[in-house]
Amino acid sequence: MFKAIKISVVMGVVMLLTPAALAKIPDEVLVPYRAYRAALDKDDALAAKESALKAWEAAEKHLGDHKTTGDLAINYANIDPTGKEKNPYKNYEARAKAYKRGIKLSSFYGDDIGVIEVERRIALADLELTVTRYRSSRIGSRKPSQLRAGKLSSIQPIENAIAAHNLIDSTFDGDLQVLYARYYQLNNNPKKAIEYGEKAIDIYKNRTDGYSTKYAYFIHIFKGNSHYDLANKTDDVEEKIKAALEYQVVMQNLEGNIPSDHPFVQTAFTSWMKTRSDIEDSGLLEKAEQAGLCECWPFEDYKNKAVPLKRVPPRMPSSARSSGHVYVKFDVNDAGQPVNISVVSSSRKLFEKSAVKSVENWKYSKLQPDTDPENRKDISAKITYRLTNSTGNIVPE
Repeated sequence: MFKAIKISVVMGVVMLLTPAALAKIPDEVLVPYRAYRAALDKDDALAAKESALKAWEAAEKHLGDHKTTGDLAINYANIDPTGKEKNPYKNYEARAKAYKRGIKLSSFYGDDIGVIEVERRIALADLELTVTRYRSSRIGSRKPSQLRAGKLSSIQPIENAIAAHNLIDSTFDGDLQVLYARYYQLNNNPKKAIEYGEKAIDIYKNRTDGYSTKYAYFIHIFKGNSHYDLANKTDDVEEKIKAALEYQVVMQNLEGNIPSDHPFVQTAFTSWMKTRSDIEDSGLLEKAEQAGLCECWPFEDYKNKAVPLKRVPPRMPSSARSSGHVYVKFDVNDAGQPVNISVVSSSRKLFEKSAVKSVENWKYSKLQPDTDPENRKDISAKITYRLTNSTGNIVPE
């Protein structure tokens, strides 16, 4: 049995056909290729996927083994309209097939064959890590301990290709270590994931090839998740301090290489906020700050922000069957009313409406002449919902 799981992804690089290549390509291939490009310009992933598939299929028929056929296969493989597929696994199978075809046809790239082959193998392995497999001892059994994500057999060929093409210690070697880290993190082996994460970060620090890669950001999120998982397994809160510091690297933008509203930063910030809250609840916030935990937004210059005067508790949703929490952010206007309220993250969506309504009724201090209005922006709060059972015990999230 198979089930698709969602992780943060980025649409792959579009393989563009050069004017010289276009002049030699039959119309049967060009027409769907141009439709694919037009759909991309409109951000219509489903239409782009359909046209990309037609272009690839036409290339197989009219060009056969050809550089363009491989490029068009990769264009199709790189499109992931997550959440809009009727059959996610069927979509996965088709994309995996396209990646494998692109890998085979990378031989047409001459001197660039090494980089192209390794890039495509990395993309295939990344795709594999989005699939969860149920391994059951008997039909119908789906025990959590038997869940497996991805396959080592799709990662190991990357290692062989990197060695064969003299790419050891390159950006691509770093990407390989990230994929191993992600594999072990997803498969409940956080110690091994952290080990590979450290290898990846070391390679990225010392590489000299100049290639850019999304995995240089992902690795800090994956490694942070692994420290967090290890903390839960060992009951060692100090691992959460390490997790927060990893998320913080991405929040601080790796020296400004990505914008602050990028999904990588938002993902890291959400995890950092939760982890910081856990550390504070454990009484280790001072120790974490000594270790390097920053007073990042929304905690920087907190003493000069608006002072809370009244906080109305939220109403527990009637459909709730477990405890939960919501992180919100908001501004405070001159009169002390919360405005621009938005949800940063939540344990379950059903708590979000109640949380926002609660914050709408809060009161803060009015703007004073000697205070900076900027300090009344981007205030955050964690709203906690505690549901108890008939015996008075808290139902966990």
